[in-house]
Amino acid sequence: MESAAQYGTSVGIVVRELEPVMEFYQGGLGLGPFELGEIDASAAVWNGKPAPCRIRTASAPMGPCEVELIEVLDGRPPHADFLDQHGEGMNHINLDKRTGDGYLDTMSALFQRGVEPFWGYPFMSFCYVHSEAIGGVTFEVMRGSGHAGKKGHNHLGLVVEDTQRVIDFYSQTMGLGPFRTADFPTRRAVYERDIIDAGFRASFADIGESRITLYQVVEGESPLTERLEARGEGMHHLCVRVPDLEATVAELSAAGVETVWHVPDAGLVYVDSCETGGMTFAFSKA
Repeated sequence: MESAAQYGTSVGIVVRELEPVMEFYQGGLGLGPFELGEIDASAAVWNGKPAPCRIRTASAPMGPCEVELIEVLDGRPPHADFLDQHGEGMNHINLDKRTGDGYLDTMSALFQRGVEPFWGYPFMSFCYVHSEAIGGVTFEVMRGSGHAGKKGHNHLGLVVEDTQRVIDFYSQTMGLGPFRTADFPTRRAVYERDIIDAGFRASFADIGESRITLYQVVEGESPLTERLEARGEGMHHLCVRVPDLEATVAELSAAGVETVWHVPDAGLVYVDSCETGGMTFAFSKA
């Protein structure tokens, strides 16, 4: 598939109620403003069977964005624990605040809400914060120090076991890339209350201008309700906009990647892509 991500992307997060998550994301993390919408998916098909449902959405711009693949090389950073507990998959959303003042303002807003860092260099450049209680997502806050040769990009972080295996699949089948790879030793980093040494390999690829979208299921059954029942709130999929949805579905099918949820009302499909990399992809009309 030809570099589909150039048409824009959306990070999908399943929540029980939109309003408290929007308030936290705007007031604590500086995202927004959010635009409210609704999907009346009366003609949706889930695993070949009719599955009508209705969904409320809240969407906000996230700006220039990348996808990051993280492979642990040594030590026990939180990514190793994530692999043990969940396997490969979506681990965090990075918000690059670009300036020291932007970083400190965000950390101050989070601290006032009782949200504290648990990994990284919180007094220097970046940290992961305990933000899962509202919305089920781990956020990484960065001060714009740059990574793998680029500055000023947010990213969606995935933990994987074999970087090259995932790069090959995402490049050849999902149309992402090219990827830039670098190794990152993290010496004397904070992990909860310990000081640890570790190292990881990270590979980055642009996924264009991105939005963050919250999904609240109002009625009916879908992969979104399945996620809530199995794991609670949290990141569910990366949606990539493409110019020709039917042609994209045909290309994916030819590569052995099948559609699991089809929402013709919204021009949207979810595909079975979790076996490599652990991430669900969705595709929609550009």
